[in-house]
Amino acid sequence: MSEVIFVVLLVVGMLGPGIVMGIKTKKWHLLYIFLAFFVCFGLIEWLATVQTGQTVSQQVWEYGETNPLAFWATIGALIVAWLALMFHFCVKKFAGKK
Repeated sequence: MSEVIFVVLLVVGMLGPGIVMGIKTKKWHLLYIFLAFFVCFGLIEWLATVQTGQTVSQQVWEYGETNPLAFWATIGALIVAWLALMFHFCVKKFAGKK
């Protein structure tokens, strides 16, 4: 996947909902948390590149080559964590509770 497409999808998928919810409801905290994610990720990405000469993604890909079982366990854990977050956001909506 092109890095440009990846970044665009990441920005639209993360900041888009925060911006829309912030403007529509004036509840800015969702936008703030996604902005914090981008600032932190950007700083860590910069630091990783300066210190190692590799981006975080390049280090993860290398990890997948040298430790395939641990790599897939890590990917599985990340999938579970993100699905848990999505479930947390949706459960009360679908259960009809606030």
